[in-house]
Amino acid sequence: MSAVLDFPDILPARASWKLVSNTQVFRSPLSGAIQTVELPGARWHAELTFEKLSHAQARELAAFLVRLRGQAGRFRLHDHTHPQPFGAATGAPVVAGSGQTGTSLNTSGWTPSTPGILQPGDYFSTAGELKMVVATADSDANGNATIVFEPPLRTSPADQATITVDKPTAVMMLDHPEIGWSTRPPIRSNITIACTEDIT
Repeated sequence: MSAVLDFPDILPARASWKLVSNTQVFRSPLSGAIQTVELPGARWHAELTFEKLSHAQARELAAFLVRLRGQAGRFRLHDHTHPQPFGAATGAPVVAGSGQTGTSLNTSGWTPSTPGILQPGDYFSTAGELKMVVATADSDANGNATIVFEPPLRTSPADQATITVDKPTAVMMLDHPEIGWSTRPPIRSNITIACTEDIT
C-alpha cells in the first residue's frame, strides 16, 4: 500500500460524519427478548459533497481521488464542520503513560488549572486514531488531564505520543472503487465522495 495522503485543503459544501459501531443483535424466537453484543471495530464514516468548484479546485480534487487508485489508497481527513475544539485546548498535550486502553486516556502538557480544557463533542487524535470527547476534561495544577472519549482505543499509544486537537484526522479509504465528477458551463464541478475509516 502506498503512503497515506493528506486530503486537499478544499472546503466541502456539505459534510456528514457518523460513527458505525460493530454490534450484533440476537432476538429470542420464543420470548422476543433481545441481547446485544458489542465487538471491536467501531469506525468513522464520512460523506463529503463539493459543489461549484472552480476549475483549479476541481482539477486538484480529481487528481487526488485518481491518485488513491480506488480503495487501494488511504488518506487523512478531519471533520470540516468541527476543525477546532470548543474547549480551551491550550498547551502541548501528550499521552502520559504507556499501556493505556479503553475509553479514557491520561494526558499531560496542557495549560495548568484550566476548566474545560476539552469539551464534549471535541475531537482529538493520537497514534493515528480519531476520538470524540464525551465528558468535560479539566487540567490540574500540573497540566494533567484525563480524557473520556469514544470509540475505544484500538491500540495502546506510546508514552509521550502527541495529542492533536487542531484538525485531528482519521485515516480513511473510499467506499467505492470508482470515482467521478460532473461539470457544467461555466466550468464548475460537483463531486461527492463517501469514505470509511481504515482500522487495520
